[in-house]
Amino acid sequence: MVSRIGREIEISPVELASQIAKRVEINLASGSPDPRVMPIKEIKESYNEVLEEYGPKVLFYPGAGGQEELIKEIETNYLHLLGLNKGNDVVVITSGAQHAIELLAKYFLEGDTIAVENPTFIETFTPLKLRSNVVIPISMDKDGISVNELEQILKVVKIKLLYVIPNCHNPAGVNLSYDKRKELVELAEKYDFYILEDDPYKPISGINLPPIKSLDKSGRVIYISSFSKVIAPGLRIGFILANKEIAEKISLLEQMDFSTSTINQYVVARLIRKGVVKERMSWLGSYYRNKMKVLVDSLNDAGFNDFNEPKCGFFLLLDLHKDSWRVFEESVKLGLSFVPAKPFFLRGGDTMARLSISVSSEDEIREGVRRLRKAWDST
Repeated sequence: MVSRIGREIEISPVELASQIAKRVEINLASGSPDPRVMPIKEIKESYNEVLEEYGPKVLFYPGAGGQEELIKEIETNYLHLLGLNKGNDVVVITSGAQHAIELLAKYFLEGDTIAVENPTFIETFTPLKLRSNVVIPISMDKDGISVNELEQILKVVKIKLLYVIPNCHNPAGVNLSYDKRKELVELAEKYDFYILEDDPYKPISGINLPPIKSLDKSGRVIYISSFSKVIAPGLRIGFILANKEIAEKISLLEQMDFSTSTINQYVVARLIRKGVVKERMSWLGSYYRNKMKVLVDSLNDAGFNDFNEPKCGFFLLLDLHKDSWRVFEESVKLGLSFVPAKPFFLRGGDTMARLSISVSSEDEIREGVRRLRKAWDST
């Protein structure tokens, strides 16, 4: 009595590990930004200011595609910080990047063939998978997706979408090289497909690689971002940048659920206008890199060395060379949670673990690795 999607949807490993993390001492599972550096004072001030200035207007239903104030702030004062130029494209506000991808999946897919990185982020990948008939995994290396492997597949298989996470990859922790960004745009034009560029980590990355979208001359790239990492995820504000035809349809789909908070859009617009977002972008990259260095050093000291060292972001993908679920079960007994990464892979990944540095302190990271080693030794 239910749809195919209703039958196939399952709890994600991220949600499972996050639920367990609430019951343990050390959380190396979460993808939320560090609560110690969330701009609570600035957010509170912005709520008060927009209520004082606009009154009940900020509590009305949201308009289709987003509030004009926020769209203007993103176009004028934010896109250039990401290395983007609006050009002829249109900004559409969404309830976070996850919502944006759900809307894009609805718009583009109806039993189609798509390609994704292997591994990929399970929670954003799921809405794409559920509306596709065929999903083709493309291998990754330290420079991101294998463009050569992708092109060999494109010579024999027609795809509609390619989904990529170019910066601070979740879960692999790698950055897509400039040459590969350029080559992906060329392949999209040559083989007639669209690229979904999921880029929520750029604002906290501290890296200068240009977005794939910035290299796009023919509207083949749809850029997706979020204020979840640079401000706070609970605000649920993200956006897409796409050509006019796509953006107008996504706006109509967004209006169907009215899920993007009106007052939160005004608050984020205010935080951009006041320079809070720009100021945070100037130092968050270094803040998280320092925490990542603690994780890397701790892993090396503990005898774990099969991983690519991330240059930015929250995540490190570690090969445990043992069943990661078994190690996870032992870790939970010791008060540690991480994410067994098998579900992030369409092929392989049985021994992989995603470790996060986002919410734990440096001391907790060190202790978490010590407990991970103890769990590993006992399996």
